Amino acid sequence: MRLRLMTYNVRVGVESSLAALADAIRAVGVPDVLALQEIGVDWNMGERVDQPAVLAASIGLPHQSFGGALTDAAGGRFGVALACRWPLADVQLTALPRDRDEQRVLLRARVEAPIPFTAFCTHLSVHAHEREAQAVVVAEAVAATSGPVVLLGDLNDRPGTPTVLAVRGALTDCFDARGEGPAETFSVRDPHRRIDYVLVGGGLEPDGPARVARAATASDHFPLVAEARFGHAVG
Repeated sequence: MRLRLMTYNVRVGVESSLAALADAIRAVGVPDVLALQEIGVDWNMGERVDQPAVLAASIGLPHQSFGGALTDAAGGRFGVALACRWPLADVQLTALPRDRDEQRVLLRARVEAPIPFTAFCTHLSVHAHEREAQAVVVAEAVAATSGPVVLLGDLNDRPGTPTVLAVRGALTDCFDARGEGPAETFSVRDPHRRIDYVLVGGGLEPDGPARVARAATASDHFPLVAEARFGHAVG
């Protein structure tokens, strides 16, 4: 069994629209698991709708779960989400350590695929000391999870930094392992940093190329796409 994985910081669609984001994802190829950052439910920026539900339905992914990190005065929420080809169970949301940046969260769900696995989605702080503290919490959550895992998200830091090394732990960075083409995921206008990641472990291994979808310009980040397979011990 193989998985197609995508992480995409969509900036609540303000760079284009939800329709343009859906078109971009379809053009790249709809994944089995899609991790979304900077997405809202009735949020005060972008289209005031349930954005994960609208986007998932637009691209044909039947299951989605939203994790709110912020709430506005009207009750709108902003955070991260997972959209998936299979049902999501045992959904958990963890608030990450915060000092002076906005609240950040870690979304976790059990994916009820033919071979079940656990998916994590997060978006870490813009401040280095907060990122590093958050990375420890993320790493501990992943390490405490048995079986195959995928961790997707915007870590707001470059490869090899303390943040990324801590989050990665025993996981494999799909782009490090099988990356093809330019590595930078941010920004669309001036690509200069790789800060978005697809990490796998617990019996999942990179399988096939990982690439930054440079033709997808609907947000300020490019989506990152990777493929993984279950090792013989799992499958």
